[in-house]
Amino acid sequence: MLEFHLSEIDLFGTARARDAQLRGLTRFLPEAEPEPLDKAELLEIESECRRDRLALLDATDEAYRGSTQGRAFSAWLAGAEPAELICTRKGDTSLEDVHRYIVRDAVQWLALWLAGYRRDPLWHAIAKAVASMAVLDDVVVPPQDVAGGVHRLGDESLGEVLDRVKALGGDRDARWLAHAYQETLFSARIQFYEKWSTAAPDMAPPGHLDAIQAYVREPDVLRASVVRTYAAETLPVLHLIAYYFRLSFDDCDWAAFVSAGVAQTLGMDISKDQYGVGVKEPTNFGVRRDRGERENAHHRTRLHGAFLRLTAHFHDVTDFPGTVYDRYSRVSLSYARLVDRYIERRAMTRLPMDDSLSAVVDDVLTGR
Repeated sequence: MLEFHLSEIDLFGTARARDAQLRGLTRFLPEAEPEPLDKAELLEIESECRRDRLALLDATDEAYRGSTQGRAFSAWLAGAEPAELICTRKGDTSLEDVHRYIVRDAVQWLALWLAGYRRDPLWHAIAKAVASMAVLDDVVVPPQDVAGGVHRLGDESLGEVLDRVKALGGDRDARWLAHAYQETLFSARIQFYEKWSTAAPDMAPPGHLDAIQAYVREPDVLRASVVRTYAAETLPVLHLIAYYFRLSFDDCDWAAFVSAGVAQTLGMDISKDQYGVGVKEPTNFGVRRDRGERENAHHRTRLHGAFLRLTAHFHDVTDFPGTVYDRYSRVSLSYARLVDRYIERRAMTRLPMDDSLSAVVDDVLTGR
């Protein structure tokens, strides 16, 4: 199901150059058949996590507006140069460069999620929408700038890109796009407060409002994975994929939908951990420097167990939505091998794009 031949276009030139054995993606097959999570229980857990996260965001909103630290960070933000807002730590000095690279990442991700690159306007528009969501991880963006259309990628806001997706999508169900937009606004608040949490001590929020610790301190791996997923933006992206493939919104199996989104996040973290990507980052969800070797090994086992239970919903699926969710849930296991974003993180430096990939990035960024 995850076989993907890389001969259509050279979108993964770096990975191919570094891994001579690369022929495609291999489905992850566990040695033992795991027990799927109960769907009603999963939806209840997700509902509880969302409610708790929203309550924390509301409390953080109040502290940001009313605290000395919040006012200090806001003042810094108002006077910051564009280069100071960049969080990539890969030598980027301009927002234009960051935007080109995040479009590149979106093109590579989407090629994996949709089983290939398609040179058509809708595919390109969805890639730009993905980039508009993902760039919130790479740049400090106040959530009101996302909602108000102030934050732009190229010459479009997220709302404008989604409007273009809708116009190109014809008779597809636009409710998927509306929910993708709302999920992104939710993620934008989290992403912004993660940036605030890593500010200098005189500007950072109180410890109980630390946006990163909100999932790090969760003792249950599944709940922590759900909370982590809200920042990773894998749920709004899955709404776009469902729209692209014309999946039924009314008949959606929301437990399977959530399972795929959370598994996508877990698979990304597992892949990064296996390839030593991001192990020093405060948001790393695999091995942590403040744990001993045995504790880290136990945590890895729990992460893999949660991943297998989430993806067990898609074993031997025959319906089309199930195959879409299955691909999305598992493909992130190969990110650190294939996607330039993660290959770059090993040395924390940017890699050049070849002409084929650069041309696609230009077309996506300019709306062609």
